[in-house]
Amino acid sequence: MRVAAGLDAAETAAMLLEPFQVGALGPEHADGLAAAAERYGTGWIRRVVDAWFASEHRLPSQQYEWTERLPELCAALCAQRASAVARLLSAGVWAAVDSGLRLWITAGPAVIRRAQLQQPALPLRYVLAAADEELRDGILAALRERGDTVLECLMALLRSAAEVSTSAEWGAAGLDVIARDCADRLRAVAERPPRVADDWSVAWDACGCELCGVLGAFLGSRSRRVLEWPLAKEGRRHVHTRIDSAELPVRHQTRRQGRPYTLVLTKTQELFTREQAVRSQAAADLAWLMSLRTRD
Repeated sequence: MRVAAGLDAAETAAMLLEPFQVGALGPEHADGLAAAAERYGTGWIRRVVDAWFASEHRLPSQQYEWTERLPELCAALCAQRASAVARLLSAGVWAAVDSGLRLWITAGPAVIRRAQLQQPALPLRYVLAAADEELRDGILAALRERGDTVLECLMALLRSAAEVSTSAEWGAAGLDVIARDCADRLRAVAERPPRVADDWSVAWDACGCELCGVLGAFLGSRSRRVLEWPLAKEGRRHVHTRIDSAELPVRHQTRRQGRPYTLVLTKTQELFTREQAVRSQAAADLAWLMSLRTRD
């Protein structure tokens, strides 16, 4: 940083800094970074920061830890009148976190998805603490638009923050807004009426092919529990894959008699027990959130 700021050559200074990863930054670099930005301008520092956040240097899970230093780094940059640099860094972290959220909120299986969605919880907490008001409002608005699976990240965020944040820090970082949104979502889930005993319909988004059309019609039926489907090997494989990837509560077995073999699909009781487990977890999470009102 000191060398780059001391050069009188913007291209050379950029070439010097761009190969580094953003995770190498800490509050101790604020002076040099602010000096370089002042010497070469906003466009130059944006190019450098963009390079640090380029695809090959995105935030892998093992490098999320560095974001713990982000609020202090951004505060030091603002003290050096380099708030534009602080915003670029905060926005870069948010873009990396949001990329992971977009990928995993719609991906399965659930065990893997939950583990992946919990990883961005800490960097999300730190970027909310570091962001300026405009960026923070944009982050909060984006989170509200995500599907309910984002709760698996947001609840991890709130639980970690509740252990260390003061009431003032909680409000300043927008965590109170996130908590209210989570409470609304959880309340809606917890208050869903139980599935009636004779409703065996399964919600599912088909891929649009003919096979998935047949599968979707079977899944959507309230009364039909079993489908015996003569189907060639490639067709059976496609259906198996779609059922497993979506974690549908459907058992699939192949009856190896005749040609083609018959694929036997059977809806399972897990359709009911899974929904009950989701409602119970939502109720427990909601109760925990309501207990946080003592912070006020």
